[in-house]
Amino acid sequence: MPVADVRSIRARLTVTLAVVMVAVVLGGAVIASFAIFPLLSQRDLTQLENTAQRMTAGLDATGGAVISSETVQRIAADSLGIVLLGDEGVLTAAGIPEADVPAIVARAAHGPTDIDGRYLAETIDTASLSLSFSENESEVPVTSAVLVVRTTDRESNGVLLISALSVTAVVTTIILIIAAALVVGRGLRPLTAMAEHAERIAEGDRTLRLPVESSGDPAIARMASTVNLAFDVQEDAENRMRSFVADASHELRTPLTTASGWVELYLRGGLTDPEALAEAMARVERQLGRMRLLTDELSLLARTDSGRPLENTPVDLAAVAAEVVSDARVLHPERRLVVNTEGPAWVLGDEPRLTQVARNLVGNALQHTPSNADVTVSARMNADRVILGVHDTGPGIPADQLPHVFERFWRGDSSRHSAGSGLGLAIAHALVSAHGGILRVTSAPGQGTTFEASLPALDVQPTEPSP
Repeated sequence: MPVADVRSIRARLTVTLAVVMVAVVLGGAVIASFAIFPLLSQRDLTQLENTAQRMTAGLDATGGAVISSETVQRIAADSLGIVLLGDEGVLTAAGIPEADVPAIVARAAHGPTDIDGRYLAETIDTASLSLSFSENESEVPVTSAVLVVRTTDRESNGVLLISALSVTAVVTTIILIIAAALVVGRGLRPLTAMAEHAERIAEGDRTLRLPVESSGDPAIARMASTVNLAFDVQEDAENRMRSFVADASHELRTPLTTASGWVELYLRGGLTDPEALAEAMARVERQLGRMRLLTDELSLLARTDSGRPLENTPVDLAAVAAEVVSDARVLHPERRLVVNTEGPAWVLGDEPRLTQVARNLVGNALQHTPSNADVTVSARMNADRVILGVHDTGPGIPADQLPHVFERFWRGDSSRHSAGSGLGLAIAHALVSAHGGILRVTSAPGQGTTFEASLPALDVQPTEPSP
């Protein structure tokens, strides 16, 4: 991952978080702005109703009271006004400009009433409360009272609140954007380090690996471990490929050098004797045959590795085992070979390739065991699998060599210079894997060696042997 990509991810994450936070903050501010004026209106209405209830309850509890102008003035507050009415009209007013009293009195009703958007008024019937107004040493009955709440400051208060809310929203948004940039930057810091390491690895420094423990995030640590594993696998594959090419070159160089030597000797006139010339040509032919076999095996491995499809026909591994043992007895009449089968063992696969697997396993056993060792070939059903086994009573394979037996061009130290290319078991392993099977080996010094190829059994067993 290039560093520029990490920066792009950081920018996208920061912008995304910022947009979300701005949307949330500004959305809340807009909703609050729309709710301010209804809340202020509800506040005024609640204040008016509560005052009316308290005033009515208080006057009713007194059982009759005499109110003077001074008392009315005390009842009035900054936002609350009162008008007392008698039979002759307005008796007194407080908390309200005198010029607005007639309009308020004319329009007030029993219930909150809006007066030109400037006042909220409600008329209280006081005739039954024995309320009197005292003025100039005379008492006049109060027939009703008008409570008034001034609403002129509602708009200014609302604008002030909206302004404060807007400033708070802007400041909060800026702080959140900065915080988002810092948090995202800190969170992606391990990715930046990983990207720098990956670039250095891509440039050829294969000794580096992505930092794992320093990430602090289990998800990033897991990703780093996975990428490191991929680098390890790639490095191992490259090493194996280099080793494979080196081994193939070595295996081809030997017969090529030998054949070239005989040809050069002939061209220099060193093979004038017909018998020597015939012997030389025979050796050249053997070396060319060795090269032909090696190239055929390499070609087969390449086709298998590329996943080219195999034939899918019913194959009886019991018959294959019997055929391979019969051919081996002709080539090795001095060896004891045994076939152990329990009836047909059908699988779905490529019969020539499965036969080659059996031949390679039997040939390996015959090549690497002494002449007095027995070789037993078996084919049996085991649940939904067919097991093709080759067991020998030879000296066995040392434990430190077992993990390498299926490697290409690998041969044990004791047989390093023996015949064969070192590809037989690798080809068998590749062919068994291509059929969806598993090839295993078990061995111990002095107890012989057993190779077992486990293949999926054919669901429906044929009644006739495969052609």
